[in-house]
Amino acid sequence: MTYILGWKNYNSVFLVGDSVITFEHPKSYGNKNTFREKTTFGEDHIYEEEKTVSETWLKLYDLDQKVILAISGEVKDAYEGVKNFKYYLENTIDVEGAFKHAFEGRDVGIIAGYMVGDFPRLISYNCKGKRGFHEHSFLEVAHSGSIDSSFENQTEEFFSQIETKQWNEDQILTSIIAVTQSFCYQGNIIKRGVGGFFSGIRINKDGVNWQSDLAFIPFSYNGKDIETNKLSEIFGDAKIAMTQVRDSILYAHSPFQNDARKARRPFANFESIEIIQSTNWFDDRLAWGAKWGKEVNRNCDYSLADYYIFYNTEKPIVALIYSIQSKPFKIIDGSMMFIDSDFINFINSANDRIDDSISVHLSL
Repeated sequence: MTYILGWKNYNSVFLVGDSVITFEHPKSYGNKNTFREKTTFGEDHIYEEEKTVSETWLKLYDLDQKVILAISGEVKDAYEGVKNFKYYLENTIDVEGAFKHAFEGRDVGIIAGYMVGDFPRLISYNCKGKRGFHEHSFLEVAHSGSIDSSFENQTEEFFSQIETKQWNEDQILTSIIAVTQSFCYQGNIIKRGVGGFFSGIRINKDGVNWQSDLAFIPFSYNGKDIETNKLSEIFGDAKIAMTQVRDSILYAHSPFQNDARKARRPFANFESIEIIQSTNWFDDRLAWGAKWGKEVNRNCDYSLADYYIFYNTEKPIVALIYSIQSKPFKIIDGSMMFIDSDFINFINSANDRIDDSISVHLSL
């Protein structure tokens, strides 16, 4: 189970997906252990007698800067489909033909984006209860997975608002991730096999780009007694979760782990056990760590990100997004410091919610 979505404007295709995988196993197997007890965002992994639900794999693919994919459904079946799809692409079969050869008959849902000249195409396979392939029009949302329809409706509402914004492609992708990540603060979505970090990727005529480096800061405030309480104190020990992507591997920093040694972890696409146990796979991981480890860990140490995303968990549909240039705070020794005037404006924005509509404030 999972949740993935796709959307395109007149320049780019955007894909976003979660990271939770459901493992079903015999009763005799017992509870299946994972690296961490909680997801990056503090959701409790599910350990049941016949089922484990845990944050495990990155579900987005960059295929040679030609096609971007998001997968849902049976992960091993999707893996075989992606492997075959890459083979067909490399052997000059057209993209649509490669889809049909690779995924037809498989128990998977696929959302994909690619370019035909300057024209972005968004295609889904076995999504929203429809068998086979479907090409999506501009500004139409493609969904696949097991999330409640109310969250799908929220994303539909959010995308209808994007059309009125003057956001660039990077800001759009960041905002999509911010909205989908807010789901875990609104409900216990992991019970539906959805959750963990949500990641994003996009493609346009200039190629493929992964999401920017993102920092997420949930906080709780109900809007009362703003004049009498020293509210900025609630940020003194703010928990900051971070996601960074380098060479198609997402590095997640979680402040919600009981074991601090497990706070940071790389996530890649699904691989078979034979590959994971191979020398080549181990060597590749060492090479990735040697290339990127110092940079991504320094960013985690100093909470350095391209965008800072705040959630008022009392009103979790509100998301405040600040670029590194526009952020109204400083981070000193891991603590967030506002000046009083900036903090009052921040709190007022964090309570700007009407009914159940999505409110995303992006400060450039």
